[in-house]
Amino acid sequence: MILLSKLFDFLGLNNSNTGSGKAHITVNVLNEAIDRVVDGIEPKMRYFPGYKKILNKGVSTSLAYISDLVETIPEAILISNKTFTKDPKVNAYFATLEDIRDIFGGSDELRSFFAAAENVNQQEAYALLCMNKSEKTVLGMDLKKDMILREVMQTALNLSEHKILSPATSEIEVRKGIKLCIFDGLITHSLQKIIELKEQKKGLEIQRSILKSRLKTRQSQGGGLSKLLSGASEATLSIDIEQQISDTDKKLQKLPASWEAPEYYLEVIKNILIQPENFIRIKVDTFNINKMGIVSSDNASEQVNSIQFTEIIIANVLKRVVAIVRYPRSEMQPRKEFNP
Repeated sequence: MILLSKLFDFLGLNNSNTGSGKAHITVNVLNEAIDRVVDGIEPKMRYFPGYKKILNKGVSTSLAYISDLVETIPEAILISNKTFTKDPKVNAYFATLEDIRDIFGGSDELRSFFAAAENVNQQEAYALLCMNKSEKTVLGMDLKKDMILREVMQTALNLSEHKILSPATSEIEVRKGIKLCIFDGLITHSLQKIIELKEQKKGLEIQRSILKSRLKTRQSQGGGLSKLLSGASEATLSIDIEQQISDTDKKLQKLPASWEAPEYYLEVIKNILIQPENFIRIKVDTFNINKMGIVSSDNASEQVNSIQFTEIIIANVLKRVVAIVRYPRSEMQPRKEFNP
């Protein structure tokens, strides 16, 4: 068995050994990844003949896509007191030097990494930095042809909710950790889809049972005066319930019977894995911003820096700017300086 933490060791991280621009995946890695998918969703799928063949293409597509995707994240940048003043990108990520000290010094993951016995001689930690990016319209001042203009509508770029994730001893290890995390996220996404389908079927079956019971009650209501008084309205209600039962049956027919479920769910999972770009993608935006975080035009008279932001978009809902960073042990502040 391949160690799961080493799953992406075998993908040819620089893609140079195939000459095709695509990551090379061995049979052992593919089988290990398929097992991880099945274990994470429904181990009983192993009882279905040919489950590996069904999942083969989807899993290999996802592994290659994830590996290539993570390799597009720019190389690690150094975060320190010095780079805050010298590196425009670091300055764009953090509002103040104190923010850097608070964010990195207050990271339990980073502190645990440096405190681990195996890292006692590790002078730097590599990690993934995640941030929420927002844009806000503000009133400010601008300089045009030596004239100061007041109350000018401007766009302020703000990065917040900084998180330090998966500290490691090298940039390569951080990238492998990101890849495995994304792959596991894709498995969880597939599991949620299966759960939704199961709940949908259960809900429809309950709905059909209630409708049939209601129809039976109406059809069995006594005759005589009570039936005469109900008249056409009762007949209309019964027809309406019958139509609802028919509609419910049609919806259920689109979902698998219990004996068909394993193959049906395997096909659902395959279709998700074969299109990983629908789950996660990366978008790169470039902004010209000054040191105050104000977005400026190309012909701005003030000094601005062109900064690229790499944003991961998950399920078209969650968006986070990401960067691989390295942080020196010497920059860590003592724990007692941080309030709980």
